[in-house]
Amino acid sequence: MIFEGMNWKMEKVGHGVLLVLALAASCAQKIDPAVAKPNVIVIVADDLGWSDLSCYGNTFIETPHLDALARKGVRFTHAYAAASLCSPSRASLLTGHHPVRVNITEHMHGAFKPNPSLPLITPNIDQALKLEYYTVGEMMKRENYRTGYIGKWHLGGGNFGPKNQGFDFTYAANYHGLPKSFYHPFFPPGSMPDIEAESAPGDFLTDKLTDKALEFVTDGSDAPFFLFLSYYAPHVPIEGRADLVQKYITKRGGESGLPHPRYAAMVEGIDQNVGRLVTQLRESGKLNNTLIVFTSDNGGLTVKEVAGFDQHTPPTTNAPLRSGKGNLYEGGIRVPLVAHWPDQITQGSTVTTPVSGVDLFNTLADVLGKFDKTADGVSFYTQLKSARTEDRPLFWHVPHYSPQGGKPASAIRKGRYKLIQFYETNSVELYDLERDADETANIYPQNKLLGDQLLKELDDWKKRMNAKLPVPNPGYTGS
Repeated sequence: MIFEGMNWKMEKVGHGVLLVLALAASCAQKIDPAVAKPNVIVIVADDLGWSDLSCYGNTFIETPHLDALARKGVRFTHAYAAASLCSPSRASLLTGHHPVRVNITEHMHGAFKPNPSLPLITPNIDQALKLEYYTVGEMMKRENYRTGYIGKWHLGGGNFGPKNQGFDFTYAANYHGLPKSFYHPFFPPGSMPDIEAESAPGDFLTDKLTDKALEFVTDGSDAPFFLFLSYYAPHVPIEGRADLVQKYITKRGGESGLPHPRYAAMVEGIDQNVGRLVTQLRESGKLNNTLIVFTSDNGGLTVKEVAGFDQHTPPTTNAPLRSGKGNLYEGGIRVPLVAHWPDQITQGSTVTTPVSGVDLFNTLADVLGKFDKTADGVSFYTQLKSARTEDRPLFWHVPHYSPQGGKPASAIRKGRYKLIQFYETNSVELYDLERDADETANIYPQNKLLGDQLLKELDDWKKRMNAKLPVPNPGYTGS
């Protein structure tokens, strides 16, 4: 692929979350020599909803450390995951390519087999992120960064793990998408030998991942570091640390209501561990040269999970947004995103311009002053400096059925309007997000001209991207 702004060809092409970044300067600006090699930390939470943090309006879950980052940094109110499910979203964060381009448009679970109870046959996806794609880890490594990946990967195992995608150090990262338990031993015996060897009964997974992250950022090396810290929480199984679970059961007066007390415990557990990381950076004198950005890989879970992981589900609500994980309504794709870097970005500001997880790669390219840009994303670096940027259309394509009840669909957001195209019913829905953030009033019947224009733009984009579409199931029984 030819990157924009380059006249040569890369051997590899270029990944709604928690996300912590260290950003330097835009390609359009001169890099300050004092901060030319910032540390970079990307933290991705799993299934954290847009409204699960108190800095996004949650009145039950306590997240003081993340709130402090938002208060002293930049908070994005219209940040989106590249997909409503984990694997495609994470592939975009790593590569800067849309999930369609890397042929990972749903979570990895093996090849889809036609189901007689479903009217559509959905397209197969690649069961690993191909090594030909150039990742942010490889970009950082080329700039002589120490690179580390800790936690959830879910983009292929074996030779397709993070060690083959630019990360020299890895920990508790392979094809597993979720743990069996957040308490030791976490995963099936032998599947995660590194964390299995270093953990003991009573250990909690989120804490153990952070322990290793603290070791990585304080190893004594003078080289700048890039760490991708990918928490498995607050994904199912819904299982918080015991002390925090009791705190929220007491606060609620029982195990009822949303967010569920056990889920609240998982979220505050993430917050406490982010606080541990920030404290370590401050004490080691590295905080001022480390930008911290926080996001999720998709929206929060708002339905009962599949058997075996359904206890304490649904665990949260994305209100005022509609629906959740697995769906292309706002609750399934809008995510928190907070950026923090002392003395380098505008403090206490709010960005309302829509941005996407696909933009991370290009943003980090600007951090390094590199031209390794992809065509699918833009850089949101200038927005950290309070510079206004032009709105552009965002696209989603999830032509699959999800375990959360999502139906095959595509969507476009352009300005204040969002259109969703459903393939089962061959229907479209149009929403004015400024007036109707919870997507309750489909205005397509009264605004067909606008809706059809957006639908054409969406269809043209799918053709340019060679997007795979679902097809009628000839074996459909209707049951």
